[in-house]
Amino acid sequence: MKLSKSQFEKFLEENRLILSFIGMSNIGKTYWSKKLQDLGFRHINCDDLIEKKLTPVLKELEYSGIEDVSRWMGQPYEEKFFANQHKYVSFEKEVMEEIFSEIKNINNRNIIIDTTGSVVHTGKNITEKLKQYSMVIYIAGSEDMKEEMFKKYMEKPKPVVFGDVYNQEQSGTQLQALSRCYRKLLNLRSALYAQCADVVIPREAIVNDITVSQFISLIKHAI
Repeated sequence: MKLSKSQFEKFLEENRLILSFIGMSNIGKTYWSKKLQDLGFRHINCDDLIEKKLTPVLKELEYSGIEDVSRWMGQPYEEKFFANQHKYVSFEKEVMEEIFSEIKNINNRNIIIDTTGSVVHTGKNITEKLKQYSMVIYIAGSEDMKEEMFKKYMEKPKPVVFGDVYNQEQSGTQLQALSRCYRKLLNLRSALYAQCADVVIPREAIVNDITVSQFISLIKHAI
């Protein structure tokens, strides 16, 4: 949803502003979504909703939490990965459609949709609806951040949809292949996020001591 600065201010003041954050895992989408709750925004966390749909499967394995969702999905060099990836994306599509239906009936409440990193893999129908119902804000990581993002991914895994990006060459270890393909995935997603976005905010523009009000101003000035 394209908004002018004046429309953005008007919608915010009238409690009918709907924002969506897109970007890679560990870029700050959930952090700032939670901060916006301090301004009265309703936070819709897509990771939590997908995990809820996965509950029966996770319970069988005695799993719970986002890290265990990552354990369930596995890594792309594991046999289980592609079937689980497909199931995850199917649930993600269901979640997004449910969100779109729900927000039609919410009045007098600003909303932030905290999407997963894989929302751009759900298909054109979902991303077009995301733009129809919300102002889509892409928090964009720099080239210098990619190594740090891979390190965070390995230290504290989250479920990551690779699509068909992963392939292991004959030479090299599984970790080397994962590192190479994760960077390839970052580049692919960067292009997809940019296509979907109404507003792009470079991650390095969000300094550590910025307040939530200053963050809102940052969005407004990027329009």
